[in-house]
Order: sequence, then structure tokens, then C-alpha cells
Amino acid sequence: MRAECSSVLRSGAAKLDIALTDTMHHQMLAHTALLARWNRRLNLTAITDPVEMVVQHVLDCMAVGPLLGGNRILDIGSGGGFPGIPLAVIYPDKDFFLLDSRGKRAEFLRHSVGKMGLSNTTIVKMRVEDYQPKEKFDTLVTRAFSSLEETLSRTRALQNPNTRLLAMKGKYPSKEISSLPDPVRRKLKVESINVPFLDAKRNVVVIPF
Repeated sequence: MRAECSSVLRSGAAKLDIALTDTMHHQMLAHTALLARWNRRLNLTAITDPVEMVVQHVLDCMAVGPLLGGNRILDIGSGGGFPGIPLAVIYPDKDFFLLDSRGKRAEFLRHSVGKMGLSNTTIVKMRVEDYQPKEKFDTLVTRAFSSLEETLSRTRALQNPNTRLLAMKGKYPSKEISSLPDPVRRKLKVESINVPFLDAKRNVVVIPF
């Protein structure tokens, strides 16, 4: 199974035009193995097949990489480490903060980051609406977190003119967008992303503040 995961990861990264070093490759596979092991106890993901984890989690998250802005990135509701960990692996010069309010999930994230040797990644156990960092972020990114309206409400204290939100979605979220105020709707963009080996729609809502 590991060999198949390795092959899918290398091929998928190439399709995304991402050059994985051997270290990055091993880190990605290590995270997938840890996710599969801890998932039996913590229910971190409904996906149990490691190859599908690579496709639907790792490659899916890597695909949003070109939309990141700046060097300080906050992954809100990181859960099993998505999208923060795959992005931290392929962008070692950026600083990533993985936020999750659940203790067991934060424990898993700390364990994974330690095992992978990710020196550019910090784990924050806190509700996003209670988080008051000393320094603002360049990009806020969410994946399967909440509706756009609720996400904007809960991240209000983290928004500033140099920040933008990337909200990863499946199909085009027309209903969520229609519920937003006119000023927000006018400035947001929806970027379609293609994930290798995944026959499903993927869109990212980009909202500058």
C-alpha cells in the first residue's frame, strides 16, 4: 500500500507542477500513515483507504498552494492537518499556524508535526473567535470548516486590509455566496482547482479584506 501511495503522490505532485524533494515526499507519506493510525481512535476523517487519503486530502490541499499570499498562514479548523500540513511541507519558507479547538486533534497535530520535523509549523488549540495573535496573518485558509457567512463572522478579529481568506469548497457555493453582504460579494472571486485523480468539483472562494 505504501508503494501505491508513493506512486500516486509523486505522479499527482508532478501533475500539479510541484517538485517534491525526497524529504517532502517522506513527510507527506509519514503524515498519511499517522492519520490512518490515529483515525481509528479519533475519527479524523471518513476516508480510511491510504491511497484515497493521498488523493482526497494531500493532493487536494497541495492544489490550493498557488493561491496562498504572504508568509504567515493560518489554517482554521485544521483537524487532521488539512490543508496546513501538506502546504507547510511544500512551502518550508512560510510560517504555518494550525488552529483547532479540540484537544485530541491538537494532540495529533503536535505529534505529527514533531514526527515529520516541520519546523515552520505551530499548533494552536483554541476557538478561532477567541484567538488574538500578536502578529496578523497574510492568509486565512479553511477547508470543510463552516459556511462563508459564519466563517467571516468568526474570523472578524483576524481580518485586516493585508489579509485574505481562502475558503476551500466542493461544488460552486452559490447559495453561500448569495447570503453574503453586497460589498463582500462584489470583491470575492471563486477559483476552480483541478485535483489529480479526483473526479469531483473543487472551488476556492478568495475574499480579500
